[in-house]
Amino acid sequence: MNQNTEQLRTDPIGRLLFKLSLPAMIGMLVTALYNIIDTIFVSRGIGPAAVAAIGIAFPIQMILMAVSSAVGLGGASISSRKLGKGDDAGAAVTFMNVLVLVGVFAAFAVSSAIFMLDSILTVFGATSEIMELSRQYLSVTLISSPFFMFTLAASAMVRAEGQAPYQMKVMLTTVVVNLVTTPLFIFTFGWGIYGAAWSTALAQVVGSVLMLRFFFAKNRRTELDFQWRKFRLRFGELKEIMAIGSSSFVMMVSQSILFVFVNIMLGTYGGTQELATFAILNKFMALVGMPIMGIVQGMQPIVGYNFGARQFERMRETIWTALRAGIAIAVFIWLTLQLFPEPLMRMFTSDANLIAGGVTAIHVLFAVSFLTSVQMLVNGIYQSLGKARVAMFLSLSRQTLFTIPLVFILPNFFGVFGVWLAFPIADGLTFLTAVGMAVWDRKLLFRPSEEEAEAKVTNL
Repeated sequence: MNQNTEQLRTDPIGRLLFKLSLPAMIGMLVTALYNIIDTIFVSRGIGPAAVAAIGIAFPIQMILMAVSSAVGLGGASISSRKLGKGDDAGAAVTFMNVLVLVGVFAAFAVSSAIFMLDSILTVFGATSEIMELSRQYLSVTLISSPFFMFTLAASAMVRAEGQAPYQMKVMLTTVVVNLVTTPLFIFTFGWGIYGAAWSTALAQVVGSVLMLRFFFAKNRRTELDFQWRKFRLRFGELKEIMAIGSSSFVMMVSQSILFVFVNIMLGTYGGTQELATFAILNKFMALVGMPIMGIVQGMQPIVGYNFGARQFERMRETIWTALRAGIAIAVFIWLTLQLFPEPLMRMFTSDANLIAGGVTAIHVLFAVSFLTSVQMLVNGIYQSLGKARVAMFLSLSRQTLFTIPLVFILPNFFGVFGVWLAFPIADGLTFLTAVGMAVWDRKLLFRPSEEEAEAKVTNL
């Protein structure tokens, strides 16, 4: 047992959760801030049409992210529990199965997207005004997507060993590369939207190289060793990886589908200005969710490891600590958005109509956004415990069961305002669903030792 996994067993929970969550939170928060700054560069350097074009392209990128994140999270859940049981060799085999899955999915998904690019953009709501800009952006970023997909999947496995600080370094490095090259390519070289695309592609390649360095460096600190001669595909484990990660996959794909439907409805009841507004709000939505995901990512290896090691009190303490921290951060971000919407919109544009529409959208869309932190954390707990079906249901609840139907129904009565109104209503319904599931499974989530004892009595 190495030092990375030993800390999951012995370190004080508060300090350990802070240690593992902070790098992920910083990395994700910086990434969210980068996306905001990058959008500012695109808006100021190219124009609102380019912002809308990237917003149309975003759902395609999210689907690719969903595949790699699902595989990585599924593998990380299995790997954490194996490490908790002392099965380091089994954890390494799981990692190799993760790499095979990501490679297969990346080849299929990217080639399919390139082949059907124009048709996809049309279905996703691209208007004639922004079609060419979307095509130019995606023609570059799709080529580099396999590098990004590998980085995302490998990052989850790195976190499973308690090596979140290295993942933070990788994310921060890619953000710095992007922040330096985006204004250089757009303003200095005059490459327009191609500049934004090539900047993103370069950062993705750099991230994958740094992640490879973690596993192949001579002084590496990982039990996830590449031993290809001993490797065998384990189809049962591949199935388990996909089952556990399917909740994250469904959540991200349903979010991508949601964005497509939102763009369609905004195009129907509004126009390019409303599409650009939503593209900007997407960045703030990431700002709300990414810090919470950082806490989830810090929590998961601790919960999974200690569940595997049957240290249930440490598991319970981790869950309560994560819930308190996640809700506090979500409330802080919510207050910032509600109190300062106009200054936030002015960072992107000086267009008075776009600012006014954005302020209204922020107030409505983020009205109860802090409630989503509970759903994300409860879903993360179920993933850590390998409860794929419940995690899948919770992932479906927000976008598929609630938001998408509301996005279709409410604009018929309220126009564009109805699109924004769909989000807070769905957030409230999702919160009630997550709390209900947590109460129903309170013994598994908060008192697993009692559930285990009851199961033994039942089996006598």
